[in-house]
Amino acid sequence: MAIEKSKAEQYRDERKARIAEAAKKNAKDMHKKNATKKIAKRVVAIVLAAVIALGAVGGILNYYGVWDRVIPSGKSGASNFAMAEYEYNYWITYNALVSDASNSYSTGNNYGFDPSLSPEDQTTTAEDAEGNPISWVEFIRLQALDRIKQFTIYYEEAKKLGIATLSEEEEKQIDQIVENFRKQAEGQTSADGQQGPKYSLNAYLRRSFGEYMNESFLRKIVEKEIIAEKFEDHRIKQLAAEYPQADIDAEYNKDKSAYDMVDFRIYEFASATLQAEAGEADAALKKRQEEADAKVKKDADDFLAAVTDEASFIAKATELNKDTEGYDGDVSTKMANRLKSELTNISKDFAEWAFKADTKVGSKNMFTSTDGKTYFVVLLTAAPHQVGTISVRHILFVNTDMTTGAALTEEEIAQKKKDAEAVLKEWNEGSKTAESFGALATEHTEDTGSAQSGGLYESVRPGQMVAEFNDWCFDESRKPGDTDIVETDYGYHVMYFVGDDGDYYDSMIRKTLAKKDLEAELTELFESDTYETSIGPRRAEYVEKKMNKHIANLLAQQANQSSYSY
Repeated sequence: MAIEKSKAEQYRDERKARIAEAAKKNAKDMHKKNATKKIAKRVVAIVLAAVIALGAVGGILNYYGVWDRVIPSGKSGASNFAMAEYEYNYWITYNALVSDASNSYSTGNNYGFDPSLSPEDQTTTAEDAEGNPISWVEFIRLQALDRIKQFTIYYEEAKKLGIATLSEEEEKQIDQIVENFRKQAEGQTSADGQQGPKYSLNAYLRRSFGEYMNESFLRKIVEKEIIAEKFEDHRIKQLAAEYPQADIDAEYNKDKSAYDMVDFRIYEFASATLQAEAGEADAALKKRQEEADAKVKKDADDFLAAVTDEASFIAKATELNKDTEGYDGDVSTKMANRLKSELTNISKDFAEWAFKADTKVGSKNMFTSTDGKTYFVVLLTAAPHQVGTISVRHILFVNTDMTTGAALTEEEIAQKKKDAEAVLKEWNEGSKTAESFGALATEHTEDTGSAQSGGLYESVRPGQMVAEFNDWCFDESRKPGDTDIVETDYGYHVMYFVGDDGDYYDSMIRKTLAKKDLEAELTELFESDTYETSIGPRRAEYVEKKMNKHIANLLAQQANQSSYSY
């Protein structure tokens, strides 16, 4: 007699099937996937980056394109899109391609696309999803259509979940994005202090995104992109909450070392590269270098021999730094809650040793860097374990110059504190929600790593952040909705405590599985006929001809400006 599967087992089987099917499709589609699947968390950033990148060059296009903003030119699923939307996505795709190609070139790789040439002037070819050679114009066309398709999927699926509307804070976010464009339009200041030309907002948008763009259409585009981000966040949280705890624990037990953490003491001995003295022969320099290296190795050996426990480790480190003002051997040598992947950055051998079953608390060892120039003496102080995690938002006002990295003056730092206080006051006088705090973070924070996520850091574990930040987050009295201003070496942080995320392994595995499941769901929709996307060939060619002419003009102006640079 067959035993009926539980709902949880059925769900797991279905999930595995979806992921397996998505993996097959993704394997065939990897080239396209790399270029088109980067959707949420980057959308608004890409819009702004495209404008900033083009801020110093380009001419005003003369047409307003009213009809092309409203007459349907293509179809994505049950939705029509205008030529203006295709032009916009073609332009964004082109800029992303230039960025990827430039980054690839800077690392010594050949991406195949030459950023100094317009797409139609490329001498190489790209590949479609099946690996067939296509022109770069065709490649951008496919990517632009895929981008339209992705946003249509996200938007339509968001409507099904009832989350395809903007909150008051999200409306304000769009207002702020438009205001940022307006400031750009009013004129930029170049590195030599020269003021750039002034434009009306709509003229600047046409200059940056093509002749059909205006404020109204930009607002519609950004609204769709914000809802796309919201859908992804919502669906990931929804999926993450649905997994049976038994599934999470089973995944954790497959490889605990991927999620566990250890505590240890560490002290570093580094060998400096000596420089030749006046008249010194190569052989003499080599001998002196060998002697210096041997001295460093002996010092490391002596330190290791002197260590018997934590107290002796701290004492030895303090002794070696007795002439260093403010040195605290306890603080400087202590490392808590570090993942195996983080230990690998120090030494792969160290990472393996720390997580071996026979490495006990109190064990000591010494490891060498890859180049053999640095020695790390370590003492294990806590065996592999789990910790609780939290989510927190912050708005950072840095105490250094964002361009040069130089410290600000006392007056400038005092102003940063006032800025932090003003933002917290603005939040307190508003709706006082996590969402409104996130909107303020996107607008004001100087932490580029969290700006687009509304200042959010999730699954933060004790010891991961700088001391003052960490101590505020993990204060035993901390509760959701708490706010404050915390000063660290980086500047002033306006803090908002979101809440507890549970054990590290639980939080991370749920999010990892949820992202895989969502990717499988979206891949299935992307590959189905439900959201088939196309544009009339003549309309596509019309847009592409104009855009490539515009790109060629911009490149010519850039080349002309470079020729006059000294």
